[in-house]
Amino acid sequence: MIPKTDLDYVELYALKLRDDNSIFRQQKMLIESQLQSSSELFKKMFGKNFKDNARKYLRIRGLI
Repeated sequence: MIPKTDLDYVELYALKLRDDNSIFRQQKMLIESQLQSSSELFKKMFGKNFKDNARKYLRIRGLI
C-alpha cells in the first residue's frame, strides 16, 4: 500500500502499531524528549518570572 493522503498514512501507522507496538514506544520517547528540551529552553529564556517574561517576548514578536 502506497499512502496518497493523510488518512492513508494514519491507517498505515495504525496497522503497523497493531503488528508491532514498539513503534509507539519510539514515538513516545521522541515526544517526551522534545517536551523536556522545550521546557528547559523556555526556563533558560524566561527565568523565574516565566509568565511576565514570556508575555513581553511574545509582545515584542507581535504574537499577542
